[in-house]
Amino acid sequence: MNKSDERQPLLRADQADAGSSVATRYGHAFHNHDDVVVGNSEYVSANGSLATERVQEPTPTTAVFKRRWYIIFVFSLGNFIQAMAWNTWGPITESAEVTFDWQDSNIGMLANYGNIAFMVTVIPMCYFMDVKGLRISLIICGFLLALGCGIRCITMEPAAMTWLSNGGALLIGFGGSVPFAGPAKLSAVWFPPNQRTTATSIASFSNYLGIAMAFIIGPAMVQSPRYGTHNGTVITSTLQSSFDVMFYGKNASNTSNTDVVNANEVNTDIRHLMYLHAALAGLFFLLVLVYFPDKPPIPPSPTAAMERTEWLKGLRHLVTNKALWLVVSAGAISAGVQGVWISVLDVNLKPHGISQHTAGYMGFWQTMAGCTAGLLIAKFSDLFMRHMKMFLIVLFIGAILAVVWFTAMCEQYIPFNIPCLYAACVLIGVFINGGIPLFYEISCEASYPVAEGVTGGLMTFVNNLVGIGFLFIMLIKNIGTSWMNWALLGSTLVALPLLFLFPERYRRTDLDITIKIPPPAANVQTSVTLSNGK
Repeated sequence: MNKSDERQPLLRADQADAGSSVATRYGHAFHNHDDVVVGNSEYVSANGSLATERVQEPTPTTAVFKRRWYIIFVFSLGNFIQAMAWNTWGPITESAEVTFDWQDSNIGMLANYGNIAFMVTVIPMCYFMDVKGLRISLIICGFLLALGCGIRCITMEPAAMTWLSNGGALLIGFGGSVPFAGPAKLSAVWFPPNQRTTATSIASFSNYLGIAMAFIIGPAMVQSPRYGTHNGTVITSTLQSSFDVMFYGKNASNTSNTDVVNANEVNTDIRHLMYLHAALAGLFFLLVLVYFPDKPPIPPSPTAAMERTEWLKGLRHLVTNKALWLVVSAGAISAGVQGVWISVLDVNLKPHGISQHTAGYMGFWQTMAGCTAGLLIAKFSDLFMRHMKMFLIVLFIGAILAVVWFTAMCEQYIPFNIPCLYAACVLIGVFINGGIPLFYEISCEASYPVAEGVTGGLMTFVNNLVGIGFLFIMLIKNIGTSWMNWALLGSTLVALPLLFLFPERYRRTDLDITIKIPPPAANVQTSVTLSNGK
Protein backbone atom coordinates (compact mmCIF):
# COMPACT_ATOMS: atom_id res chain seq x y z
CA MET A 1 0.00 0.00 0.00
CA ASN A 2 1.24 3.47 -0.82
CA LYS A 3 1.68 6.05 1.91
CA SER A 4 -1.09 8.05 0.36
CA ASP A 5 -3.41 5.10 0.89
CA GLU A 6 -2.69 4.72 4.62
CA ARG A 7 -5.73 5.21 6.80
CA GLN A 8 -5.29 7.85 9.55
CA PRO A 9 -8.60 8.35 11.36
CA LEU A 10 -9.15 11.93 12.50
CA LEU A 11 -11.12 11.31 15.69
CA ARG A 12 -11.67 13.41 18.80
CA ALA A 13 -12.83 12.53 22.34
CA ASP A 14 -16.14 14.11 23.27
CA GLN A 15 -17.66 14.78 26.67
CA ALA A 16 -19.98 12.03 27.84
CA ASP A 17 -22.67 14.58 28.69
CA ALA A 18 -22.79 15.84 25.11
CA GLY A 19 -25.44 13.30 24.15
CA SER A 20 -25.91 14.46 20.59
CA SER A 21 -22.34 15.55 19.89
CA VAL A 22 -20.65 14.07 16.87
CA ALA A 23 -17.19 13.49 15.50
CA THR A 24 -16.94 14.02 11.76
CA ARG A 25 -14.55 12.47 9.29
CA TYR A 26 -14.90 12.61 5.53
CA GLY A 27 -18.45 13.85 5.92
CA HIS A 28 -19.66 10.90 8.02
CA ALA A 29 -21.13 11.58 11.47
CA PHE A 30 -20.24 9.57 14.57
CA HIS A 31 -23.21 9.67 16.95
CA ASN A 32 -22.81 9.26 20.69
CA HIS A 33 -24.44 6.03 21.83
CA ASP A 34 -24.13 6.11 25.62
CA ASP A 35 -20.38 6.69 26.17
CA VAL A 36 -18.84 5.34 22.93
CA VAL A 37 -18.87 7.02 19.56
CA VAL A 38 -19.20 4.60 16.64
CA GLY A 39 -19.69 5.15 12.92
CA ASN A 40 -18.70 4.22 9.37
CA SER A 41 -15.74 5.73 7.57
CA GLU A 42 -14.79 5.37 3.90
CA TYR A 43 -11.40 5.39 2.22
CA VAL A 44 -9.91 4.37 -1.11
CA SER A 45 -8.03 1.09 -0.98
CA ALA A 46 -4.76 0.32 -2.76
CA ASN A 47 -6.52 -1.13 -5.80
CA GLY A 48 -8.69 1.95 -6.24
CA SER A 49 -11.93 0.47 -4.92
CA LEU A 50 -14.06 2.10 -2.23
CA ALA A 51 -13.79 0.39 1.16
CA THR A 52 -15.74 0.98 4.34
CA GLU A 53 -14.43 0.49 7.86
CA ARG A 54 -16.23 0.31 11.17
CA VAL A 55 -14.62 2.81 13.53
CA GLN A 56 -15.02 3.07 17.29
CA GLU A 57 -13.95 6.40 18.74
CA PRO A 58 -11.32 6.23 21.49
CA THR A 59 -12.36 6.62 25.10
CA PRO A 60 -12.24 10.31 26.13
CA THR A 61 -9.54 11.43 28.56
CA THR A 62 -12.03 13.20 30.83
CA ALA A 63 -15.80 13.33 30.87
CA VAL A 64 -18.70 14.34 33.07
CA PHE A 65 -21.87 12.29 33.45
CA LYS A 66 -25.39 13.45 34.15
CA ARG A 67 -25.73 10.69 36.71
CA ARG A 68 -23.43 12.69 39.00
CA TRP A 69 -26.46 14.69 40.15
CA TYR A 70 -28.23 11.50 41.20
CA ILE A 71 -25.09 10.39 43.04
CA ILE A 72 -24.88 13.63 44.99
CA PHE A 73 -28.63 13.46 45.71
CA VAL A 74 -28.28 10.01 47.31
CA PHE A 75 -25.18 11.07 49.24
CA SER A 76 -26.88 14.25 50.46
CA LEU A 77 -30.00 12.29 51.43
CA GLY A 78 -27.88 10.15 53.73
CA ASN A 79 -26.23 13.22 55.22
CA PHE A 80 -29.65 14.84 55.76
CA ILE A 81 -31.15 11.77 57.44
CA GLN A 82 -28.13 11.20 59.69
CA ALA A 83 -28.19 14.80 60.91
CA MET A 84 -31.93 14.75 61.51
CA ALA A 85 -31.65 11.48 63.47
CA TRP A 86 -28.72 12.87 65.49
CA ASN A 87 -30.83 15.90 66.43
CA THR A 88 -33.91 13.84 67.35
CA TRP A 89 -34.25 14.66 71.03
CA GLY A 90 -33.23 18.30 71.43
CA PRO A 91 -36.31 19.77 69.70
CA ILE A 92 -38.68 17.51 71.71
CA THR A 93 -36.80 17.63 75.00
CA GLU A 94 -39.77 18.03 77.32
CA SER A 95 -41.89 15.41 75.58
CA ALA A 96 -39.04 12.88 75.75
CA GLU A 97 -38.31 13.65 79.40
CA VAL A 98 -41.87 13.11 80.59
CA THR A 99 -42.29 9.98 78.43
CA PHE A 100 -39.06 8.18 79.35
CA ASP A 101 -38.33 9.80 82.74
CA TRP A 102 -35.16 11.39 81.40
CA GLN A 103 -33.22 14.40 82.66
CA ASP A 104 -31.50 17.19 80.73
CA SER A 105 -28.23 15.28 81.09
CA ASN A 106 -29.76 12.33 79.19
CA ILE A 107 -30.72 14.61 76.30
CA GLY A 108 -27.28 16.18 76.19
CA MET A 109 -25.43 12.87 76.25
CA LEU A 110 -27.56 11.41 73.46
CA ALA A 111 -26.18 14.13 71.19
CA ASN A 112 -22.68 13.79 72.59
CA TYR A 113 -22.62 10.01 72.03
CA GLY A 114 -23.07 10.68 68.33
CA ASN A 115 -20.14 13.10 68.29
CA ILE A 116 -17.91 10.72 70.25
CA ALA A 117 -18.80 7.79 67.98
CA PHE A 118 -18.04 9.92 64.94
CA MET A 119 -14.60 10.86 66.28
CA VAL A 120 -13.74 7.22 66.99
CA THR A 121 -14.60 6.03 63.48
CA VAL A 122 -14.01 8.97 61.13
CA ILE A 123 -10.29 8.35 60.47
CA PRO A 124 -10.65 4.56 59.93
CA MET A 125 -13.70 5.08 57.72
CA CYS A 126 -11.91 7.75 55.69
CA TYR A 127 -9.09 5.27 55.17
CA PHE A 128 -11.65 2.70 54.04
CA MET A 129 -13.28 5.27 51.75
CA ASP A 130 -9.98 6.15 50.05
CA VAL A 131 -8.69 2.58 49.77
CA LYS A 132 -11.88 0.59 49.09
CA GLY A 133 -14.03 3.28 47.49
CA LEU A 134 -17.16 5.28 48.16
CA ARG A 135 -19.68 2.51 47.50
CA ILE A 136 -18.69 -0.04 50.14
CA SER A 137 -17.99 2.74 52.66
CA LEU A 138 -21.43 4.26 52.17
CA ILE A 139 -23.09 0.83 52.32
CA ILE A 140 -21.54 0.28 55.75
CA CYS A 141 -22.60 3.73 56.95
CA GLY A 142 -26.10 3.29 55.52
CA PHE A 143 -26.50 -0.04 57.29
CA LEU A 144 -25.33 1.41 60.63
CA LEU A 145 -27.63 4.40 60.23
CA ALA A 146 -30.66 2.22 59.41
CA LEU A 147 -29.84 -0.09 62.33
CA GLY A 148 -29.42 2.82 64.74
CA CYS A 149 -32.77 4.32 63.74
CA GLY A 150 -34.46 0.92 63.59
CA ILE A 151 -33.65 -0.25 67.13
CA ARG A 152 -35.35 2.85 68.52
CA CYS A 153 -38.64 1.52 67.13
CA ILE A 154 -38.60 -1.71 69.15
CA THR A 155 -40.32 -0.45 72.27
CA MET A 156 -41.34 2.74 74.04
CA GLU A 157 -40.90 1.23 77.53
CA PRO A 158 -38.76 3.81 79.39
CA ALA A 159 -35.96 1.60 80.74
CA ALA A 160 -35.50 -0.29 77.48
CA MET A 161 -35.84 2.85 75.36
CA THR A 162 -33.06 4.51 77.35
CA TRP A 163 -30.64 1.76 76.42
CA LEU A 164 -31.89 1.52 72.85
CA SER A 165 -31.61 5.29 72.33
CA ASN A 166 -28.07 5.37 73.68
CA GLY A 167 -27.09 2.45 71.44
CA GLY A 168 -28.90 4.04 68.52
CA ALA A 169 -27.04 7.32 69.10
CA LEU A 170 -23.72 5.51 68.84
CA LEU A 171 -24.74 3.70 65.65
CA ILE A 172 -26.06 6.94 64.12
CA GLY A 173 -22.76 8.61 64.98
CA PHE A 174 -20.82 5.74 63.36
CA GLY A 175 -23.04 6.03 60.29
CA GLY A 176 -22.26 9.73 59.92
CA SER A 177 -18.53 9.31 59.35
CA VAL A 178 -18.53 9.09 55.55
CA PRO A 179 -21.53 11.38 54.86
CA PHE A 180 -20.08 14.14 57.06
CA ALA A 181 -16.41 13.78 56.08
CA GLY A 182 -16.80 12.74 52.44
CA PRO A 183 -18.26 15.71 50.48
CA ALA A 184 -14.85 16.82 49.17
CA LYS A 185 -14.02 13.26 48.15
CA LEU A 186 -17.33 12.87 46.30
CA SER A 187 -16.94 16.15 44.42
CA ALA A 188 -13.36 15.30 43.40
CA VAL A 189 -14.37 11.88 42.05
CA TRP A 190 -17.56 12.88 40.18
CA PHE A 191 -17.41 16.60 39.34
CA PRO A 192 -15.24 18.75 37.05
CA PRO A 193 -13.06 21.50 38.57
CA ASN A 194 -15.55 24.29 37.83
CA GLN A 195 -18.30 22.46 39.80
CA ARG A 196 -16.33 20.96 42.69
CA THR A 197 -16.99 23.68 45.27
CA THR A 198 -20.69 23.79 44.43
CA ALA A 199 -20.92 20.00 44.75
CA THR A 200 -19.09 20.08 48.08
CA SER A 201 -21.46 22.75 49.38
CA ILE A 202 -24.55 20.74 48.38
CA ALA A 203 -23.30 17.61 50.11
CA SER A 204 -22.06 19.36 53.25
CA PHE A 205 -25.06 21.63 53.71
CA SER A 206 -27.47 18.71 53.53
CA ASN A 207 -26.17 17.89 57.02
CA TYR A 208 -27.07 21.34 58.31
CA LEU A 209 -30.43 21.16 56.57
CA GLY A 210 -31.15 17.90 58.43
CA ILE A 211 -30.37 19.55 61.76
CA ALA A 212 -32.58 22.51 60.88
CA MET A 213 -35.50 20.36 59.74
CA ALA A 214 -35.36 18.39 62.99
CA PHE A 215 -36.44 21.60 64.74
CA ILE A 216 -39.52 21.70 62.50
CA ILE A 217 -40.43 18.03 61.99
CA GLY A 218 -39.96 16.97 65.63
CA PRO A 219 -42.29 19.53 67.27
CA ALA A 220 -44.72 19.20 64.35
CA MET A 221 -45.11 15.44 64.89
CA VAL A 222 -44.74 15.27 68.69
CA GLN A 223 -47.11 17.34 70.76
CA SER A 224 -45.93 19.06 73.91
CA PRO A 225 -47.11 17.55 77.21
CA ARG A 226 -50.16 19.15 78.83
CA TYR A 227 -50.17 19.27 82.58
CA GLY A 228 -53.19 19.04 84.86
CA THR A 229 -53.98 18.63 88.52
CA HIS A 230 -55.32 15.38 89.91
CA ASN A 231 -58.87 16.67 89.39
CA GLY A 232 -58.13 17.21 85.69
CA THR A 233 -57.58 20.96 85.58
CA VAL A 234 -54.97 21.79 82.96
CA ILE A 235 -52.47 24.32 84.26
CA THR A 236 -49.87 24.19 81.48
CA SER A 237 -50.74 23.77 77.84
CA THR A 238 -47.69 25.05 75.99
CA LEU A 239 -44.04 24.34 75.97
CA GLN A 240 -43.13 27.86 77.01
CA SER A 241 -45.44 27.90 80.04
CA SER A 242 -43.94 24.61 81.19
CA PHE A 243 -40.54 26.25 81.09
CA ASP A 244 -41.97 29.12 83.14
CA VAL A 245 -42.89 26.52 85.77
CA MET A 246 -39.47 24.85 85.65
CA PHE A 247 -37.19 27.88 85.56
CA TYR A 248 -39.04 30.98 86.67
CA GLY A 249 -41.21 29.57 89.44
CA LYS A 250 -44.55 30.59 87.98
CA ASN A 251 -47.42 28.44 89.22
CA ALA A 252 -44.92 26.63 91.45
CA SER A 253 -47.54 25.86 94.04
CA ASN A 254 -49.46 23.79 91.53
CA THR A 255 -46.61 21.69 90.09
CA SER A 256 -46.19 19.21 92.93
CA ASN A 257 -49.47 17.42 92.22
CA THR A 258 -49.68 17.50 88.45
CA ASP A 259 -49.98 14.82 85.82
CA VAL A 260 -49.40 14.72 82.08
CA VAL A 261 -52.92 14.46 80.73
CA ASN A 262 -51.87 13.51 77.16
CA ALA A 263 -49.11 11.02 78.04
CA ASN A 264 -50.44 8.30 75.71
CA GLU A 265 -50.67 10.69 72.78
CA VAL A 266 -47.12 11.94 73.35
CA ASN A 267 -45.84 8.35 73.52
CA THR A 268 -47.58 7.49 70.25
CA ASP A 269 -46.24 10.63 68.57
CA ILE A 270 -42.66 9.76 69.52
CA ARG A 271 -43.14 6.24 68.19
CA HIS A 272 -44.33 7.66 64.86
CA LEU A 273 -41.30 9.96 64.72
CA MET A 274 -39.04 6.95 65.27
CA TYR A 275 -40.85 5.12 62.46
CA LEU A 276 -40.26 8.08 60.12
CA HIS A 277 -36.54 8.19 60.86
CA ALA A 278 -36.20 4.43 60.41
CA ALA A 279 -38.10 4.49 57.09
CA LEU A 280 -35.95 7.30 55.70
CA ALA A 281 -32.74 5.59 56.84
CA GLY A 282 -33.91 2.33 55.27
CA LEU A 283 -34.68 4.14 52.01
CA PHE A 284 -31.19 5.60 51.93
CA PHE A 285 -29.60 2.20 52.56
CA LEU A 286 -31.70 0.66 49.76
CA LEU A 287 -30.77 3.40 47.28
CA VAL A 288 -27.07 2.90 47.96
CA LEU A 289 -27.41 -0.86 47.55
CA VAL A 290 -29.27 -0.56 44.24
CA TYR A 291 -26.97 1.95 42.55
CA PHE A 292 -24.06 3.93 43.91
CA PRO A 293 -20.82 3.29 41.97
CA ASP A 294 -17.40 4.14 43.37
CA LYS A 295 -16.56 6.47 40.50
CA PRO A 296 -17.58 7.26 36.92
CA PRO A 297 -16.19 5.21 34.02
CA ILE A 298 -14.12 8.19 32.90
CA PRO A 299 -12.70 10.74 35.40
CA PRO A 300 -14.10 14.30 35.35
CA SER A 301 -10.64 15.91 35.55
CA PRO A 302 -6.99 14.93 35.06
CA THR A 303 -6.30 14.97 38.82
CA ALA A 304 -9.27 12.68 39.49
CA ALA A 305 -7.45 9.99 37.51
CA MET A 306 -4.14 10.44 39.31
CA GLU A 307 -2.99 8.26 42.17
CA ARG A 308 -3.05 9.87 45.60
CA THR A 309 -0.32 9.60 48.20
CA GLU A 310 -0.28 6.27 50.05
CA TRP A 311 -2.66 6.56 53.01
CA LEU A 312 -0.32 6.36 56.00
CA LYS A 313 2.26 8.48 54.24
CA GLY A 314 -0.46 10.98 53.42
CA LEU A 315 -1.58 11.08 57.04
CA ARG A 316 1.98 11.83 58.14
CA HIS A 317 2.15 14.53 55.49
CA LEU A 318 -1.00 16.15 56.87
CA VAL A 319 0.39 16.19 60.39
CA THR A 320 3.52 18.04 59.23
CA ASN A 321 1.79 20.36 56.76
CA LYS A 322 1.89 23.73 58.57
CA ALA A 323 -0.06 25.57 55.89
CA LEU A 324 -2.86 23.01 56.08
CA TRP A 325 -3.11 23.34 59.86
CA LEU A 326 -3.59 27.09 59.50
CA VAL A 327 -6.71 26.69 57.38
CA VAL A 328 -7.98 23.59 59.24
CA SER A 329 -7.68 25.41 62.57
CA ALA A 330 -9.43 28.49 61.21
CA GLY A 331 -12.31 26.48 59.79
CA ALA A 332 -12.73 23.77 62.41
CA ILE A 333 -12.51 26.02 65.48
CA SER A 334 -15.06 28.53 64.19
CA ALA A 335 -17.44 25.94 62.72
CA GLY A 336 -17.05 23.63 65.71
CA VAL A 337 -17.95 26.33 68.22
CA GLN A 338 -20.77 27.72 66.09
CA GLY A 339 -22.26 24.27 65.49
CA VAL A 340 -22.76 23.52 69.19
CA TRP A 341 -23.49 27.18 70.05
CA ILE A 342 -26.60 27.09 67.88
CA SER A 343 -27.68 23.74 69.36
CA VAL A 344 -27.89 25.28 72.86
CA LEU A 345 -29.20 28.66 71.76
CA ASP A 346 -32.33 28.25 73.90
CA VAL A 347 -30.15 27.79 77.01
CA ASN A 348 -28.10 30.82 76.00
CA LEU A 349 -31.10 33.11 75.50
CA LYS A 350 -33.36 31.86 78.28
CA PRO A 351 -32.04 34.37 80.88
CA HIS A 352 -33.01 37.13 78.44
CA GLY A 353 -36.64 36.02 78.34
CA ILE A 354 -36.44 34.38 74.89
CA SER A 355 -38.71 31.35 74.64
CA GLN A 356 -37.51 27.97 73.38
CA HIS A 357 -39.98 28.32 70.52
CA THR A 358 -38.41 31.62 69.42
CA ALA A 359 -34.87 30.36 69.93
CA GLY A 360 -35.67 27.24 67.88
CA TYR A 361 -36.92 29.25 64.94
CA MET A 362 -33.96 31.60 65.28
CA GLY A 363 -31.64 28.60 64.95
CA PHE A 364 -33.67 27.21 62.05
CA TRP A 365 -33.50 30.40 60.02
CA GLN A 366 -29.82 30.86 60.83
CA THR A 367 -29.09 27.40 59.43
CA MET A 368 -31.25 27.91 56.34
CA ALA A 369 -29.67 31.30 55.63
CA GLY A 370 -26.21 29.80 56.06
CA CYS A 371 -27.00 26.96 53.65
CA THR A 372 -28.37 29.34 51.03
CA ALA A 373 -25.43 31.70 51.37
CA GLY A 374 -22.99 28.80 51.20
CA LEU A 375 -24.46 27.54 47.92
CA LEU A 376 -24.29 31.02 46.37
CA ILE A 377 -20.76 31.64 47.63
CA ALA A 378 -19.64 28.23 46.37
CA LYS A 379 -21.06 29.04 42.93
CA PHE A 380 -19.19 32.35 42.84
CA SER A 381 -16.05 30.54 43.97
CA ASP A 382 -16.41 28.12 41.04
CA LEU A 383 -16.80 31.05 38.66
CA PHE A 384 -13.84 32.94 40.13
CA MET A 385 -11.43 30.09 40.76
CA ARG A 386 -8.31 30.54 42.91
CA HIS A 387 -9.87 33.23 45.14
CA MET A 388 -11.16 31.17 48.07
CA LYS A 389 -8.89 32.86 50.62
CA MET A 390 -10.27 36.27 49.70
CA PHE A 391 -13.85 35.00 50.02
CA LEU A 392 -13.10 33.52 53.47
CA ILE A 393 -11.44 36.69 54.78
CA VAL A 394 -14.43 38.80 53.74
CA LEU A 395 -16.83 36.29 55.32
CA PHE A 396 -14.98 36.27 58.65
CA ILE A 397 -14.81 40.04 58.86
CA GLY A 398 -18.60 39.95 58.51
CA ALA A 399 -18.82 37.13 61.08
CA ILE A 400 -16.85 39.11 63.66
CA LEU A 401 -19.12 42.14 63.23
CA ALA A 402 -22.28 39.98 63.49
CA VAL A 403 -21.08 38.20 66.66
CA VAL A 404 -20.05 41.51 68.24
CA TRP A 405 -23.54 42.85 67.51
CA PHE A 406 -25.23 39.77 68.99
CA THR A 407 -22.99 39.74 72.09
CA ALA A 408 -23.38 43.47 72.70
CA MET A 409 -27.17 43.07 72.83
CA CYS A 410 -27.00 40.08 75.16
CA GLU A 411 -24.59 41.93 77.49
CA GLN A 412 -26.79 45.04 77.40
CA TYR A 413 -24.00 47.21 75.97
CA ILE A 414 -26.60 48.34 73.44
CA PRO A 415 -30.39 48.14 73.71
CA PHE A 416 -31.73 44.57 73.64
CA ASN A 417 -34.02 44.18 70.64
CA ILE A 418 -35.48 40.86 69.47
CA PRO A 419 -35.71 41.72 65.74
CA CYS A 420 -32.10 42.91 65.81
CA LEU A 421 -31.10 39.79 67.75
CA TYR A 422 -32.82 37.72 65.08
CA ALA A 423 -30.96 39.57 62.33
CA ALA A 424 -27.59 39.23 64.05
CA CYS A 425 -28.15 35.49 64.62
CA VAL A 426 -29.04 34.91 60.97
CA LEU A 427 -26.00 36.89 59.80
CA ILE A 428 -23.74 34.74 61.98
CA GLY A 429 -25.02 31.72 60.06
CA VAL A 430 -24.53 33.43 56.71
CA PHE A 431 -20.91 34.38 57.38
CA ILE A 432 -19.68 31.28 59.25
CA ASN A 433 -21.72 28.51 57.61
CA GLY A 434 -21.30 30.17 54.23
CA GLY A 435 -17.58 29.48 54.34
CA ILE A 436 -17.70 25.79 55.27
CA PRO A 437 -17.52 24.34 51.70
CA LEU A 438 -14.67 26.73 50.91
CA PHE A 439 -12.74 25.40 53.91
CA TYR A 440 -13.21 21.83 52.66
CA GLU A 441 -12.00 22.70 49.17
CA ILE A 442 -9.08 24.94 50.11
CA SER A 443 -7.90 22.27 52.59
CA CYS A 444 -7.90 19.68 49.81
CA GLU A 445 -5.96 22.07 47.60
CA ALA A 446 -3.37 22.68 50.34
CA SER A 447 -2.94 18.97 51.06
CA TYR A 448 -2.87 17.65 47.46
CA PRO A 449 -1.83 14.94 46.48
CA VAL A 450 -3.11 13.51 49.77
CA ALA A 451 -6.52 11.89 49.24
CA GLU A 452 -9.52 14.15 49.78
CA GLY A 453 -11.14 11.68 52.17
CA VAL A 454 -8.22 11.90 54.59
CA THR A 455 -8.24 15.69 54.53
CA GLY A 456 -12.01 15.85 55.02
CA GLY A 457 -11.73 13.40 57.90
CA LEU A 458 -9.10 15.56 59.60
CA MET A 459 -11.26 18.67 59.17
CA THR A 460 -14.35 17.07 60.67
CA PHE A 461 -12.36 15.38 63.46
CA VAL A 462 -11.02 18.71 64.71
CA ASN A 463 -14.48 20.25 64.26
CA ASN A 464 -16.10 17.64 66.50
CA LEU A 465 -13.26 17.79 69.02
CA VAL A 466 -13.85 21.51 69.47
CA GLY A 467 -17.61 20.95 69.79
CA ILE A 468 -17.20 18.30 72.47
CA GLY A 469 -14.90 20.63 74.41
CA PHE A 470 -17.54 23.37 74.25
CA LEU A 471 -20.21 21.00 75.59
CA PHE A 472 -17.99 19.84 78.46
CA ILE A 473 -17.48 23.46 79.56
CA MET A 474 -21.24 23.61 80.12
CA LEU A 475 -20.84 21.01 82.89
CA ILE A 476 -18.87 23.49 85.03
CA LYS A 477 -21.08 24.43 87.94
CA ASN A 478 -22.55 27.97 87.94
CA ILE A 479 -20.61 29.00 84.86
CA GLY A 480 -23.65 30.76 83.42
CA THR A 481 -24.27 31.42 79.74
CA SER A 482 -22.45 34.66 78.85
CA TRP A 483 -19.27 32.75 78.08
CA MET A 484 -20.98 31.07 75.09
CA ASN A 485 -21.15 34.27 73.05
CA TRP A 486 -17.62 35.27 74.03
CA ALA A 487 -16.36 31.84 72.98
CA LEU A 488 -18.03 32.26 69.58
CA LEU A 489 -16.50 35.70 69.19
CA GLY A 490 -13.09 34.35 70.17
CA SER A 491 -13.31 31.56 67.57
CA THR A 492 -13.92 34.07 64.77
CA LEU A 493 -11.19 36.42 66.00
CA VAL A 494 -8.71 33.53 66.03
CA ALA A 495 -9.70 32.42 62.52
CA LEU A 496 -9.07 35.75 60.80
CA PRO A 497 -5.28 36.08 61.40
CA LEU A 498 -4.86 32.38 60.59
CA LEU A 499 -6.45 33.03 57.22
CA PHE A 500 -4.15 35.99 56.57
CA LEU A 501 -1.12 33.82 57.39
CA PHE A 502 -2.28 30.94 55.19
CA PRO A 503 -0.15 30.68 52.01
CA GLU A 504 -2.79 30.19 49.34
CA ARG A 505 -1.95 27.34 46.96
CA TYR A 506 -4.07 25.59 44.34
CA ARG A 507 -2.00 22.54 43.41
CA ARG A 508 -4.92 20.41 42.30
CA THR A 509 -6.67 23.15 40.33
CA ASP A 510 -3.44 24.23 38.65
CA LEU A 511 -2.88 20.69 37.40
CA ASP A 512 -6.43 20.45 36.09
CA ILE A 513 -6.03 23.74 34.24
CA THR A 514 -2.56 23.20 32.77
CA ILE A 515 -2.27 19.46 32.13
CA LYS A 516 -3.22 18.41 28.63
CA ILE A 517 -3.35 14.61 28.46
CA PRO A 518 -3.46 13.37 24.85
CA PRO A 519 -6.27 10.95 24.06
CA PRO A 520 -5.33 7.31 23.58
CA ALA A 521 -4.81 5.93 20.10
CA ALA A 522 -8.01 5.06 18.28
CA ASN A 523 -9.33 1.58 18.80
CA VAL A 524 -10.19 0.77 15.21
CA GLN A 525 -12.19 -2.31 14.38
CA THR A 526 -12.25 -2.78 10.59
CA SER A 527 -14.64 -4.72 8.42
CA VAL A 528 -13.80 -4.09 4.78
CA THR A 529 -16.30 -4.34 1.94
CA LEU A 530 -14.84 -3.81 -1.51
CA SER A 531 -17.03 -2.31 -4.18
CA ASN A 532 -15.96 -4.94 -6.76
CA GLY A 533 -17.00 -7.75 -4.45
CA LYS A 534 -13.47 -8.98 -3.67
